[in-house]
Amino acid sequence: MEQPSHAPASPRRRELREFRSARSRRRRLRARAIVVTSVALCTGALSAWATVPSLRTDSPQQALASLPAAVSQLVDRGDDVSRGGGGGRRPHPSPLATATGTPTVTPEPSATTPAPEAAPTTTPTAAPTSAPTADPAPPVAPPADAPAPAAPEAPALTADQEFAASLVTLTNEQRAAAGLGALTVSDCATQQAVARAQVLVAENRFEHDPLEPILAACGPGSAGENLALGYRTPAEMMAGWMGSEGHRANILRAYSSIGIGCVSSPRGVLCAQVFLG
Repeated sequence: MEQPSHAPASPRRRELREFRSARSRRRRLRARAIVVTSVALCTGALSAWATVPSLRTDSPQQALASLPAAVSQLVDRGDDVSRGGGGGRRPHPSPLATATGTPTVTPEPSATTPAPEAAPTTTPTAAPTSAPTADPAPPVAPPADAPAPAAPEAPALTADQEFAASLVTLTNEQRAAAGLGALTVSDCATQQAVARAQVLVAENRFEHDPLEPILAACGPGSAGENLALGYRTPAEMMAGWMGSEGHRANILRAYSSIGIGCVSSPRGVLCAQVFLG
């Protein structure tokens, strides 16, 4: 029995299959998540940046810039008081002296010899004298006011705190050079920055953690973060940030306050720069 022969696929069908295959590949590429990693290498040190935008619609490029950047691990694990008093003995009262004397005998007047009358005498009356008036006592000056107690001296800053304070000054200098207002230091942002830097050093990590805890602790709005590790001086660290587009954008963005925390590690000082808007 003769078997039917299969005719070769027509060019039209082959083109249709190739078109469908190419379209499927394009759809898979569009479905992939885009991960943006920003790594700046300056004088052997690394830095990373992240931003949580405020509640507004940004362009796709801005949305990508706000994603946290994952960076590879860089840090190696590895009076007795007493009271007393003595009372003296009371002196015994001395007995009162009793007057004694010899009785005298008064002679009776003689009947034949009258007693001479005594001439009256006048007792000169002393002219009244006025007692001198005592001068009034001078007024007692009120006691001088005691000096106010001196205010307690602020504790000296640690080396890490001095490093962070210098970074705040340098940040505002960069903003002033760009015609922007200075950022005020936020206690909440500073506490968050120190805590985040401590966690990264303790866990031997150098990457951005989610920024939502910052907004939950410090209030709604927008937040941003810059990280840096291994720079010898605050000036070098600031130069590294300003040389990176993402970090520079955070420093010059329309934030209102800042907090910086620095923690020493075996690989150098790790600093977290937290912005609030």
